[in-house]
Amino acid sequence: MTAPRTLVVDGTVPCVGTVRTPGEKSISHRAVLLAALADGTSVVHGLSDGADVAASLAAVEAMGVAVEHRQDGAVVLHGGRAQLHRPAAAIDCGNSGTSMRLLTGLVAGFDWTTELVGDESLSQRPMDRVAVPLIAMGATVEGRGARVLPPLRVHGGALRGIEWTPPVASAQVKSAVLLAGLSAEGSTVVREDVTTRTHTEEMLAEAGADITVEPWGEGRVVTVRASKLAPVERTVPGDPSAAAFFAVAGSVVAGSAVAVEGVYDGPARLGFVTVLQRMGAAVSLAPDGPGTTTIRAAAGRLRATQVPASEIPSLDEVPVLAVAAAVAEGTTVFADVGELRVKEVDRLAAVADLVAAFGATARLEGDTLAVTGVGGPLRGARVDSGGDHRMAMAAAVAGLAAGEGERSFVSGFGAVETSYPGFLDDLVRLTVGASLGRRAPRALLVAIDGPAGAGKSTVSKAVATRLGLDRLDTGAMYRAVAALALHRGTAPDDAAAVAALAADAEIEVGERVTIDGLDVTARIRSPEVGNAVSVVAANPEVRRHLVERQRAWARGHGGGGVVEGRDIGSVVFPEAELKVYLTASPEERARRRRDEAPERVARRDRIDSTRDASPLRQADDARHLDTTGRTVQDVVEEVLSWL
Repeated sequence: MTAPRTLVVDGTVPCVGTVRTPGEKSISHRAVLLAALADGTSVVHGLSDGADVAASLAAVEAMGVAVEHRQDGAVVLHGGRAQLHRPAAAIDCGNSGTSMRLLTGLVAGFDWTTELVGDESLSQRPMDRVAVPLIAMGATVEGRGARVLPPLRVHGGALRGIEWTPPVASAQVKSAVLLAGLSAEGSTVVREDVTTRTHTEEMLAEAGADITVEPWGEGRVVTVRASKLAPVERTVPGDPSAAAFFAVAGSVVAGSAVAVEGVYDGPARLGFVTVLQRMGAAVSLAPDGPGTTTIRAAAGRLRATQVPASEIPSLDEVPVLAVAAAVAEGTTVFADVGELRVKEVDRLAAVADLVAAFGATARLEGDTLAVTGVGGPLRGARVDSGGDHRMAMAAAVAGLAAGEGERSFVSGFGAVETSYPGFLDDLVRLTVGASLGRRAPRALLVAIDGPAGAGKSTVSKAVATRLGLDRLDTGAMYRAVAALALHRGTAPDDAAAVAALAADAEIEVGERVTIDGLDVTARIRSPEVGNAVSVVAANPEVRRHLVERQRAWARGHGGGGVVEGRDIGSVVFPEAELKVYLTASPEERARRRRDEAPERVARRDRIDSTRDASPLRQADDARHLDTTGRTVQDVVEEVLSWL
């Protein structure tokens, strides 16, 4: 199911059970790129299914790698330097900074020009830390301004090895330089003051690269020479950064007991576990396979701690650790985390805003974030991810850690598709059955019912816009069926024939309304269709078919949206987060529907209210709102206030 745009989270919902996170994202990227360079067929099991890794897969395909997706979930890549070629068009990295930085290093080794582009967010992320060493090796890397913002133009070939010490520890910069070093003359040396993720050097060694690794203070020196790579069959372990969200969820809500299985336990990846242990959470590790571990987490009374960046070098776990800090007693200090400012968003500022929204106190001083916790449950909040997947998941965990009766709304939740499309499914599995009568996290679904002319269309459009949700006009679906029946000469009261049309027709409802490819946007508002639609809508089989389509629409939108009609809250979506029943005086409704006389509006009300199939009625838990004499803005503000 597609991740919803807006997530609703009830507070004090414990997490109980076992979960397995997707394939480690960093390893997945590297598995794809190294398979592209390897001469032969590589097989990757457990590849991350997020949009970021999909961007890397699409990139190597554009350069000549044949990619197969097997039924068992494995991805087969037929690569080799000899078959790689200049891509026919710009490579779209989407929102993936890892794809862009690592691909820059890879294509620098080839004597052609590659253009790398990204979405709006990625286009604002500096690439100078990759560009500078690659230019020193002899490549041309061009972007916008001094920080080399995308889109990038990279021309490679004839590289020479260099010795490089990144000014800021970065596994992505290290990896880009090492990938370029595979094609360079002489030795390419990367010195790290602090050890970053070691995936690239480990995987290069596994593929037969001429590479050495030596300790250097708290860091290491990695040296690579020009090499041919051999194909490898590998299984990608579970992603520790994704596991951190469940470890914190298990640590911050009383009654929780979470186990995350199959998590990669390599160097510099499980620092968040030691942080949670120092804070007082009951978190433990138990090896469960070669290079993997099970993380178990249960709630404890949390206390503040000091978190140096060297303990969590990638900083990916800072957003959710900040949620733990918000629940803890005292002030937790995250030191030297300024690198968070150049993530998908200014993640450092975003983290501070997030914990403040949930009731904690956040203070930013240079590259240091200090979070003073509330010493217990948080308050509910309305927050926006800003398009950052880790902020979206951290906000969901914060919502669970809110107090009983508190409710939170996370807009921009769809950003989780970037790295963890199934995050909500996994979170719901952990909370269902353990929530003591409280509801599991869910999509925001607003149902707006009411008779003709009550203002459903106008209000639902405005509410959807304000909430950033998609909207479905179910009345347009019934009108489309009526229009198709008239177009084909089928009598509206021929129940069987009209039901067959509703079952078989392709109906698209959006800015334009089409049925079986016929644009009926204007026609469905005609008097002829208006006269026929009540008869069509009273047909039980028509309603059955269209209700199935309406529910399918919601599933395709992550289970959420704004849906308007005449039985939405009572029949189609009785589980909707907010149900609104709009009405107005008969005279007002007739005035609004300029094409209908008052007596015809009254006739439609009688038909809709007395039909056997899903009669028009107000759901027991719906909010009643009379729109007579009220402005649209006034009505919309009242509807939104109920959230």
